Amino acid sequence: MAVLDENIPVFHYFEQLTQIPHGSYNEKELANYLEAFAKKHHLEYKRDGMDNVVIYQKASQGYEEKEPIMLQAHMDMVCAKAPSSKHNFASDPLELHIENGWLYANHTTLGADDGMGVALMLALMDDENVKHPDLVCVFTVQEEAGLYGAAGIDPQWLKAHRMISLDGETFGETTISSCGGRDVILTKPLRRVANHHDVYKMAVKGLKGGHSGDAINQERANANVLMGRILQHLMAKGIKYHLVDIKGGEKPNAIPVYATCLIATDTDITDEVINFFTSVKEEYQFSDEEIFVEVENAISDFAYSREDTWNIVNAIFLAPKSVQAYSPKIDHLPEYSLNLGVVYIENDELTLFWSLRGTLKSERDYMSNQLASLSALLDFEMTSGGEHEGWSYDPDSPLRDAFEKAFHDMFDVDMCEIATHGGLETGIFKGYDPTMDIVTFGATALDIHTENEHMNLSSLKDAYRFLSYFLGTL
Repeated sequence: MAVLDENIPVFHYFEQLTQIPHGSYNEKELANYLEAFAKKHHLEYKRDGMDNVVIYQKASQGYEEKEPIMLQAHMDMVCAKAPSSKHNFASDPLELHIENGWLYANHTTLGADDGMGVALMLALMDDENVKHPDLVCVFTVQEEAGLYGAAGIDPQWLKAHRMISLDGETFGETTISSCGGRDVILTKPLRRVANHHDVYKMAVKGLKGGHSGDAINQERANANVLMGRILQHLMAKGIKYHLVDIKGGEKPNAIPVYATCLIATDTDITDEVINFFTSVKEEYQFSDEEIFVEVENAISDFAYSREDTWNIVNAIFLAPKSVQAYSPKIDHLPEYSLNLGVVYIENDELTLFWSLRGTLKSERDYMSNQLASLSALLDFEMTSGGEHEGWSYDPDSPLRDAFEKAFHDMFDVDMCEIATHGGLETGIFKGYDPTMDIVTFGATALDIHTENEHMNLSSLKDAYRFLSYFLGTL
């Protein structure tokens, strides 16, 4: 039974998306859905080997001579959940519920980023009453993994020089620039040793997390970084231990909300860890007031060598973290930052995964080089990828001017222009076509990339109503 009102097309399509697993690299079923949509509506479409999909809709009568416009959204979502959740993002539909006009999933991300944009495009193409020029509707994959879908699409498919990116997350805001990014991964094979010591499991929980572009300037706690501080504190106290396991975070571009670690030692660490964490917790009394640590006994017949343990702890503890510098021009906008989003051991190999963001390539190089030096000193291997450039502010944008005027005409309020520290696919599309005139838009979603992600339903209806009106003004 549907949770949302199926008589509202944009709601219908959004709920349909939530029933189709579509995390990054798992978009095939959703691409199948989009292909079926195109066939059902007798629309020309293209699909590549990555599962990017472009659907073309001819102009409404009387709009045939108008310049085409491209609408764009990414179809993948960040798959994050509460530690207690049993949800399988590879196969399970999301469980939805409404609270006070906001749509939530059950202890998982909702996929409003960017299911809102996908649903808006589908509803627009399905509405015969919407007047519009030729539409080029672009659905990309692997945005959350590093903008790979946009980077891999055939630019010849993008038959427009005007673009509305539907990856906005606050109704009434339009983004005017975005940040470049890069992924950096450090790996290290580990040497097992037999364990004859007691084992303790530590868990850092209760963090707020958030998108590492949008929320990193709020100085929220990073569970992986906190675990590194605990481990280093134990070493500084002279407590000898071996690492058994460590795991934290779900995605490199999400601030991790949990981390667990097992260590083998003859010292009861319970009081030491709790007392230390109590003092550290004061640092986050305004950003993460509900953080806590748990310590319990565990069992393991193996551990990792003291040398490996030492190197791992130092790598996590010494690595630069969070915002490195703020913009000298825009208040509280990060200039460059890095987020240790994922830490795990698999098949006796440790992986540390950072998401780096910087307006300039030189800033991203600086942070990469810091991690490269750390990697060399501590005997890690380093790889990098997911490089993408930012999108610079264009002071002369006829599309943005028309968009903001139409928004004021409909809602009698001015649209707010913002710059973002997040990476957007707009930078890639602008690189394909430097003449591309771009505006961004979306409904309102909060706490994206976290288990508490929620979307304002009224704003989604208003976003659809505005787009329907604006396309008719072009």
